Amino acid sequence: MDLNHCTPVLFVKDAQKARSFYEGLLGMTVVADFGGLNLVFKEGFALWQIMDGNIIPEKLGRENIENSKSVSRFELGFETEEIDDIFKTLKENNTKFLHEMNMELWGQRTIRFYDPDGHLIEVGESMPFFLRRIYNEEGQNLEATSQRTFTPVDVLKQILGL
Repeated sequence: MDLNHCTPVLFVKDAQKARSFYEGLLGMTVVADFGGLNLVFKEGFALWQIMDGNIIPEKLGRENIENSKSVSRFELGFETEEIDDIFKTLKENNTKFLHEMNMELWGQRTIRFYDPDGHLIEVGESMPFFLRRIYNEEGQNLEATSQRTFTPVDVLKQILGL
């Protein structure tokens, strides 16, 4: 079996409202727009506003697709070196948060929030960014950084270019 080109898809009530959120607020880029109802983003996911007559709501029930109050079973995860700026922008735009800035057990700072359809999104510091920060906080001690971040020393050396 040869499967390829996996695209995570979020079902949304209003594709244009969702587009405004992802494109306008988060600065992502639409690379394909199929009639305003199916949008593909450069960042590796798609949004689908399910049309009437589609088999998906027939099988799942439209109420299950559009229920933004249901518990999130997955999240879209992104990395950045600009987490403070992103957090500020989200706060200024009254975004609903699962949690605001959080220091994960391994030292990475993350925020988790919801898009207009209730999909969970995580933005965390990029691996090289947070590992470099921890490495400096630990006095450039690889063993201490490894212990604190649960990252093997050989992987740290590779990521940090040491």
